Amino acid sequence: MTRKTKVVIAFMTALIGVVIVFSGIYWFTVGHTERMKENMIEEARERLVDEQPSVSIKRAELFNGTEPYVVFEETDRVQFVPVDDKLPIETRDIATVDSEQVCADSVAETGGTLVSCKFGFDERALIEVVTKAGTSYTYSYYTLQAGEFIRRVQLTDSP
Repeated sequence: MTRKTKVVIAFMTALIGVVIVFSGIYWFTVGHTERMKENMIEEARERLVDEQPSVSIKRAELFNGTEPYVVFEETDRVQFVPVDDKLPIETRDIATVDSEQVCADSVAETGGTLVSCKFGFDERALIEVVTKAGTSYTYSYYTLQAGEFIRRVQLTDSP
């Protein structure tokens, strides 16, 4: 074996080792969190189908408010299924508010770019809009039924 071949084999071995180590780190950190999130969504879906078999779900998403809820969107309403089985399922109609317009208005008010716009439940049904401008994130909350402003929180990353 030539010296060049040995260097190439050593480099490839080191590269494979780095890939394996970082794959393991990902599997036990981010991957674990995503699997837990998917399990919570699936358990909430099963509970919703058991309690309301006629529901037709467009989208499901985890929302962490005071209590974590899984939010199931339908065409004209939203189902808030708490992760805690002791809490009741909350249903809210969304036909009276244009959530996309609420999100667009919030972005215009706060500036920056839209990070997320989703439904949530934190003592009441709401729309959460997250925008980013520079190093700060702005969380704006609006009522689901009327689209009225509730509160705004700004988090800034300092050096």
